[in-house]
Amino acid sequence: MKNQKCILVVDDDKDILLFLEDRLNAMGYDVLIAGNGKEGLEVLHGQSVDGVLLDLNMPIMGGMTMLEKLGNSSPRPPVIVMSANAHRSELLEAISKGALDFLIKPIGQDELARKCWRLFQ
Repeated sequence: MKNQKCILVVDDDKDILLFLEDRLNAMGYDVLIAGNGKEGLEVLHGQSVDGVLLDLNMPIMGGMTMLEKLGNSSPRPPVIVMSANAHRSELLEAISKGALDFLIKPIGQDELARKCWRLFQ
């Protein structure tokens, strides 16, 4: 039985969106997707979610800017940022702006499941 938690995945890479949507659906989550931070914010204006998986590096509006804009929302959903670049300073900046955790691409299924169950339940 699905737990009906809803996760928003924001990433400009269609392959990653498909992978995450498939994995999260298999874990029992409903999934919404957006191709950049601007689309992600638009989705959040019309829908409440239990968590956000947010890529940091995207065109139009990147994850760091979206994180800043989420700082003004209430209630703010828990956010896990994603990045192919494991730059510690970038990840620490994201944490300081409100992200609760991070995933380094390529994302392992076990790590994805562990972090989503811990933060989005």
